[in-house]
Amino acid sequence: MHEKHETVTHKNSNRYRNQSDHAGTLATASDTHGSGGRPDSVRGVTRDEARNMVAALAAGRTRWLADTVSALRAEGVWLVGSLGSGRGDEWSDVDIIVVGGECLLNEALLTLEMPGNGPVGGGYVGAMYDIGSLPLWVDWYLWPSDAPVPRESRLLAGAGVAGSLDLSETLELVGRGLPGPAPDPDVFALAMLPLAAKHIARGDFEKAAAMASMLDAPTDVGLGASLSVVLSQIEGNETAAAAVRRYLEVVEAIAGPGPLG
Repeated sequence: MHEKHETVTHKNSNRYRNQSDHAGTLATASDTHGSGGRPDSVRGVTRDEARNMVAALAAGRTRWLADTVSALRAEGVWLVGSLGSGRGDEWSDVDIIVVGGECLLNEALLTLEMPGNGPVGGGYVGAMYDIGSLPLWVDWYLWPSDAPVPRESRLLAGAGVAGSLDLSETLELVGRGLPGPAPDPDVFALAMLPLAAKHIARGDFEKAAAMASMLDAPTDVGLGASLSVVLSQIEGNETAAAAVRRYLEVVEAIAGPGPLG
């Protein structure tokens, strides 16, 4: 998922502060290591099982993408972002540009509509899908037919030629949509938590910390544990919350608490 350009103020701002008693899934080193070293399992998920789940996520992502592209009715369907440019890894989300068509949201666990992240005359919807082992996040960009397509985009269906600017530059050129109403803060948090955890898995603690701060995560526990506190305070969206919890557990089993807990 790309960084959000619309501002979201969490309705529970500051309620996560100093709540170390509730930090469950991504625990501190003393909670999970015992005699030291990376834990063999976290809440029943072993490292090997977690790695298999991440591999299954990548394989499921490929199947989901093939099935989805074949079902779309559009002038063009493009894969952008890290997967489109060939820089993706097993943790990568899916970024799709749909030219002259609509996105498929029927099977989404939750959706996050933020028009200001998409082009004027089009739109943006983020969506979470349960594809088996772990949830998959998809950034849908609804693209006007007369707008240039960003460079490093891979054509999956239809016709067209990529332009010379990257996604952000292209959006600045064609103009962004008007910001809509602020999304539900809990839905926003559920969307952002896997992104923050993914940065932990990749060892990019600075980005993970920035995401945690945006969610008003507590500062008196480790970084990973703070994400679990945020998750524990979310109301509703039980299915999506369970999928996110599974994602956090897998990241913990693979990465371990590390220097930030």
